Amino acid sequence: MSNIQLNTDLIVEQLRKGNQQAIRNLYQLSFPECASFIKKNSGTHSDAEDFFQEALVVLYRKVSDSNFRLTSNIKTFLYGITRNLWLNELRKRSKSGLKLVMDEHSDKEYILTEEDQVEAKQEEEQKHQLIAKAIQTMQGNCKDVLVNFYFKKMSLREIAAAMGFTEQYAKKRRYKCMKSLKLKVRTEYAKLGLA
Repeated sequence: MSNIQLNTDLIVEQLRKGNQQAIRNLYQLSFPECASFIKKNSGTHSDAEDFFQEALVVLYRKVSDSNFRLTSNIKTFLYGITRNLWLNELRKRSKSGLKLVMDEHSDKEYILTEEDQVEAKQEEEQKHQLIAKAIQTMQGNCKDVLVNFYFKKMSLREIAAAMGFTEQYAKKRRYKCMKSLKLKVRTEYAKLGLA
């Protein structure tokens, strides 16, 4: 390993001028640490190369803007970009919790949650839309009772006062309206194969 020292201002200036040696120096000094992070977190050497190159492109675009000011060490900045790009990739790939090892100096492990189960989220959203639609089609005062109780979080006493009911009648209406809503929703779920 060479004894190249990174002078952040100098490297930024060289990158702005398109100096290829600056890129080679960054690669030599920063790639091993970035690759280590990616490989410790479910990646391959090939992944590390791809994501480091992408990070270099991001860095180059940023320094090309004459108003951009780098406030940290360029090596740290490049590591941060690579890390963020890889974490986004892990979230996309994640089908179940993945352990994330932050770096070799830390014994902490973090679990990436299953954030992008697109199909499950779409099904859940479809169910929410069905429930909202079913509430809108409720007859009589059922819609108001359910919206007040479940969405506006009003107590039965508040609902009774607002709608001119006794509290006991508000409780009965909520029960009957909810029963009716459940029936409507189950019927729609069955039609769509969501039950």
